[in-house]
Amino acid sequence: MSLTPTLRYGATMVPVRDVARSVDFYVLTLGFTVVFQAEDNSVANVHRGPVHIHLQACDDEDVLKVTAENIAVYIEVDGLDALWLEFSPRLSKLPQGSVRPPFDQPYGMREFHVKDLDGMLMFFGEEIAG
Repeated sequence: MSLTPTLRYGATMVPVRDVARSVDFYVLTLGFTVVFQAEDNSVANVHRGPVHIHLQACDDEDVLKVTAENIAVYIEVDGLDALWLEFSPRLSKLPQGSVRPPFDQPYGMREFHVKDLDGMLMFFGEEIAG
C-alpha cells in the first residue's frame, strides 16, 4: 500500500437508452473496443486507447435529456484529420445535426464534433501546430 496517492484511471459515465445499441455505435462507428458488457446489457465499458466510456442503461427520459443537453466529452488526439478520414464514411450515416466536420477554433485547437445515439456531444480535438 502506497502512502502517496496516485490517480490510475478515469472514465466518463454516460446514461444511455439501450446499452447494446450504444456499444455497437461506439465499436462500429468510432472504433472503440468492448472491455466489459453485462449479459443483461445494464452496463458496458468501451475504450479506444486510453479513453474509456462507461455506458449505463437508463430509462429516465429526464436524465437522458439533461445528459444530452449538458454533458460533453473532450478527446484530445494526435492525427485529427486522419481520424476524421477514418470516421467520415460511417459518420455520414448519422442523422443530420449529429456531426460537425473539422474546423479550427480561435483557442488554437482543430476539432470535429459527434453526437452519440443519445445526444451526448463528443469533441475530438488536436492542437494546431504553430
